[in-house]
Amino acid sequence: MEITTQSHPLRTITLRYDRTKPATDFETLALQYFQEMHDRTWEMKQRINGARLQITGFQIEVEELEALFENAKAKFNHLQKAYDTNPYKPTLRVQLKRILAELHTFMDRFVPQLVKLTEAYYAYDEYTFAQDKWLEEIAHPAFNKIFENYTDCSVDMGFFDTDLDDFRGVRSLVKKQEGKYYTEMDSLIDNYSDLNELIADFFNAVEEFDKELI
Repeated sequence: MEITTQSHPLRTITLRYDRTKPATDFETLALQYFQEMHDRTWEMKQRINGARLQITGFQIEVEELEALFENAKAKFNHLQKAYDTNPYKPTLRVQLKRILAELHTFMDRFVPQLVKLTEAYYAYDEYTFAQDKWLEEIAHPAFNKIFENYTDCSVDMGFFDTDLDDFRGVRSLVKKQEGKYYTEMDSLIDNYSDLNELIADFFNAVEEFDKELI
């Protein structure tokens, strides 16, 4: 018997072989899928973590946008209440125009970036569905052939079963990270969508008040 250990970015793979037995075609294919399963899950983990790291930055950006919006609303409120005889009214108009311009600049920069992140999120949903389907319809049936015909295989069934179980534990953690990705991204999209509607209504109100401010 020979025990082999393979270092993989996802986890260490440990199997045992009886080299006196030639590997069957179904065993060779199953072990290829076993390797590919690790590669696919590692890729999934990288995509999830990379996206989640970006979400934090975008959440901060939404907070900054909201603060700028609140400042604009306050200036507009003061401007609406100011009498024409108020010597500070022209200054309020200048300040409001500046903040509105900052809002436009901020959103012109931010929105395309958010759209790109959101498109990647929707693409990931299709991606992970395909990964799960491959695992259930391609990999698992191939593994079952090893268990059903273990006496004909060079790979030790006990080692293979234990290593497969360890893999499932790691993949379960990745799927939990995936769930957090969904929750965080949905929250980001909802928060921005709500804020964007408020900003659109605000710009309409400003335009009705004085078109020259826009």
